[in-house]
Amino acid sequence: HELRTPLNSLLILAEQLSANIDGHLTVRETDYARTIHSAGTDLLKLINDILDLAKIESGTVTVDFAFVALAELEDYVERTFRPVAESKGLGLRVEVDARTPETLQTDSKRLTIMSTAPRDVIDCGKT
Repeated sequence: HELRTPLNSLLILAEQLSANIDGHLTVRETDYARTIHSAGTDLLKLINDILDLAKIESGTVTVDFAFVALAELEDYVERTFRPVAESKGLGLRVEVDARTPETLQTDSKRLTIMSTAPRDVIDCGKT
């Protein structure tokens, strides 16, 4: 609970900023707020997984397959990793082969866990 409570506060504030109710933020700033909210949500899911290790140890973890729109995944990768790349002075290009299906069947929770791989590539690309 010590981890989730401050993270939930951060998520609420990021969501409020992204709504930009007063109109004081630029489009880029609201995009950053959405990225913070998205990354925080991913972190919360990961924390919940870690705190629930008993399921893994008991063999009761289930894989929840669902269809994920590739366009949503592409947008997620762009929003999540563009700021990381820019902060390291790198460009980012997200390319999807035209032959790729419009949807993928996957466990979206497991997919977001794998999203740290591009971060590692970005870190390696600078050296």
